[in-house]
Amino acid sequence: MPKLLKKILSLISYLVLTGIIIGLILYYGKDIYAIFARVKWWLICVMILLQIPMIALGGYAFQILCKRFDIHLRWQDWAGLSFIANFLNQLLPYRPGVGFRYLYLHQHYHMKSAQFIYVMLVYFLLTLVISAAFTLVGWLFGDLPQNFNNITLVALLVIILVCGFIFWLKISQTKHANEHFSLHLPHQLIQKALQAMHLLINNPVILLSSCLTLFFVNLLTALIFYVTFIAVGAPTPFSDCIFLVGITTIAMLFPITPGNIGVLETLLGTLTQLMYNDFGLGFSVSALYRASQWIPSIIFGTSFSMLLAGSIIPDFKAAKVGGKRSVD
Repeated sequence: MPKLLKKILSLISYLVLTGIIIGLILYYGKDIYAIFARVKWWLICVMILLQIPMIALGGYAFQILCKRFDIHLRWQDWAGLSFIANFLNQLLPYRPGVGFRYLYLHQHYHMKSAQFIYVMLVYFLLTLVISAAFTLVGWLFGDLPQNFNNITLVALLVIILVCGFIFWLKISQTKHANEHFSLHLPHQLIQKALQAMHLLINNPVILLSSCLTLFFVNLLTALIFYVTFIAVGAPTPFSDCIFLVGITTIAMLFPITPGNIGVLETLLGTLTQLMYNDFGLGFSVSALYRASQWIPSIIFGTSFSMLLAGSIIPDFKAAKVGGKRSVD
């Protein structure tokens, strides 16, 4: 696909998506305000406390996968990098936390780029599989409304694919200094993913441990959603929260704005509109969820950043230079 055509498609898609988000916010503005007016704010503290182990467990799953290559991270590193990555991903698009994680591990653990790509691909693949399982379980065993039919599921799938397409267009326009990170071609990603899975199949203990850890990450996220619905005065069955977490986690794998701000709120609002005829409910829940994540992300992200990188926002160029020196 020509570069100019990619830019045009990316711009058009982004403008259309932005217009939809702004239009929905303006249309449902009064409903959203009414929901925020009745929030039980003390429950937000519970959500913040639950966010801490949820973010940390994501780093622990990454640490388990690193063991396949005999790379054993200190707790300060796997926990710290998870909070720093979350912090950076909330500030900037394209998941810059992934890049810093690699540069840090390359510098301090001499982790090869191929090893890092294998680990990250498996991490995302397992996240995708577990999230799909949560969606299916919530769909089959949840008490979803009858009008929430197969057409709705297809529509949601189309929305997620559109987000993924925009993300791919933007990533494919980015020039990387390191050739190992130019894996934006689908067949290359599939090949690397298959190689990574082959490496882990021969290590069932590592594979099972990482799956269980990511399972608890999703379970904690569902619990946070459950508490959030209670906080806004609209208790929802936990099975419905499992379904919502599965869908939103899959969508969040394709960040087209910093932390998918606006995209997540619109997606969850659309889901609750289809399920409960209340767009403002999902929008408000996702906004509160994001706010509860920002607080530990900022506090622990900046603290670990000072500890590991020596600055509030890590210097990618300095980390890259340091990484090169460690290999020489």
